Amino acid sequence: MMPENYVISGQTLTGKTLVALALSEYAKQQGLKVGYFKPVGAPNDPDASLMKQVLNLRANLSNICPIERMKSSYDELLRIGYKQLRSRILDAYSNVSDGKDIVLIEGTEAPWHLLHVNLSTPQIAEELGAKAICLVNFQDVTAIDDVLLQKDLFLRHNVKDLTIALNMVPPMLKTIVSGSIREFIKSSDMDFLGSIYRNRELFAPSVQEILKALDGQMVVGEDKEDILVDRFMVGSMAPENALKWFRRAKNKAVITSGDRADICMAAMETDTNLLILTGGMGPNIRTLAQAREKEVPIMMTGYDTYTTGQIVDSLIGTVTTENIEKVPVVVKILRESLDFGVLGITNEK
Repeated sequence: MMPENYVISGQTLTGKTLVALALSEYAKQQGLKVGYFKPVGAPNDPDASLMKQVLNLRANLSNICPIERMKSSYDELLRIGYKQLRSRILDAYSNVSDGKDIVLIEGTEAPWHLLHVNLSTPQIAEELGAKAICLVNFQDVTAIDDVLLQKDLFLRHNVKDLTIALNMVPPMLKTIVSGSIREFIKSSDMDFLGSIYRNRELFAPSVQEILKALDGQMVVGEDKEDILVDRFMVGSMAPENALKWFRRAKNKAVITSGDRADICMAAMETDTNLLILTGGMGPNIRTLAQAREKEVPIMMTGYDTYTTGQIVDSLIGTVTTENIEKVPVVVKILRESLDFGVLGITNEK
C-alpha cells in the first residue's frame, strides 16, 4: 500500500522543517510510521540530517536527500538532465517510503525553484501524488497575495488539495488573521491549518547558537551565551545616523567591523544584546570598557560583514542537529498553533 504523501512548501525561512517536526510527532501519535524526504537540498543537508536523527530513520542521507544543489552555476542541474534527476528522485523515494504510512516531503527553498528542470515543489508534488501544505510568512496583510501565488502554482500542476499555514504572524494581527483572513483562505478552496505567531522561544537564536554558526570567539560576556537575539542589524552607516537606527529595535545583535568603535558605542547606548565584530578585528579599549560596564556581550568572527549577516539570518526559526534540544519546544509551540486534525490523518486502513 502506497503511503500518504504531504509536500511542505514555502519560501526560505518559512518554517518548513519546523512544521515537518511537529507534523511527524502528530502522525506518530496517530500510530503511523512516518518517513521524511527532501528531494533537493544542500550538501550534507542540515534539515535532512535533523529529521533522520529525530525520526530515527534507517535510510541513508543520500536517499533522504538524493540531489545536492551546489548553486555553482545556473545550469548545474540542466547538465545532468531532467530524466536522470527524476530517476534519482523516484528511486530514492521508493527507498525512504518503504514500510511507511506517511511521508513528509520538504520542498525546495521556494516553490518555484527548479522550474527550469521541471522539479519545482508543485511538480514534485504532482509526480508523487502529494497533498500540499503551503507556508507563508505573514508579516502584514499584503502577504495574502503570497498565499494565492502558491495556490496558482500548485493548481497549474494539478495539485488541488491545498492547506495553508501562516508563519511569523505579528500578534497585533491576531484578530484579522483568525477572522477575515482565515475565512478568505477557506472561501478560496483551501484548508486553513493555523497561524504561528512570533515567539521568542521559536524564532530567536541564542548567543551560543550564533557563536557556533559563526565559528566565533567571545571577547566579553562568556557567561551570557543563553541570551536570545530577536533581530540582527548591520552597522555600516555614518555615526550620526547610528543611534536613530539602533533605537528601532530591542534585544538585537549589531553586526559591524571591529574597527568601527563609533558604531559599537552607539549600539551600546540602545537595547543591544550582542555585538558581533567581523573581519577578525577585536574591539578597542574604550569599547571593551563600555561593554563590561553595560554587560553587553562581544563576539568576534573571521567572516566579513555581508557573510556574517547571511549566516545569522539563516538561524532565525531554525533547528539543526547542533541545537536538537529545541525540538520539544518547537513541537509544543506548533502543536498549540496548528490544527493538524484538518489534514484528516488517521491510522484507519
